Amino acid sequence: MNYILSIKCKDLLKEKNLVLERAKLSDVDQIINLYAERVEWFKKMNIDQWTKYLIHHSKDEFLREIQNDYFFVLKRNGSIVAAFELSTDSRLWNDDDTQAYYIYKIVTKIGSKNIGSIIMAVCKDIAKTNHQRYLRLDCITKNKKLNSIYEHYGFKLIRIGSKDYYCYSLRELDLNEKGFKNINI
Repeated sequence: MNYILSIKCKDLLKEKNLVLERAKLSDVDQIINLYAERVEWFKKMNIDQWTKYLIHHSKDEFLREIQNDYFFVLKRNGSIVAAFELSTDSRLWNDDDTQAYYIYKIVTKIGSKNIGSIIMAVCKDIAKTNHQRYLRLDCITKNKKLNSIYEHYGFKLIRIGSKDYYCYSLRELDLNEKGFKNINI
């Protein structure tokens, strides 16, 4: 997958003092540390999210996604402040035919404000420049706040499902629709 950014997206990153890079194998420990910090923050805030995240997502899984060039980091002043996977792998969607990119494993550094909207803008920009029709993601169904955040960004609920330990909502953003909320590029 190419990731040529539009000038508008590059300007947005520059304005926010952020640099987008494909993750390198040497970044993996920093990336996993971001998840560990976020898991602790969830516990502290009494948010039932990611209680076993790093058990279900091994270091080898992260390394594989980095090697496949699906993993990205956002850096500020040389430090990773966010990470995410943008992939062609439809996993829970079981749909390899639709022109879609799939967003997985979004994490932000504690205290980094509004980075999620930047991640959404970058993913949208990359998908559009690669002529994709949809951005898709899944999230835990019982986290109402997270589902409402994705809805706020324009991701419509397509269906709810479950697999093993995970009850999920599948959400989709149609890149051809007008009126994206808070992720305009």
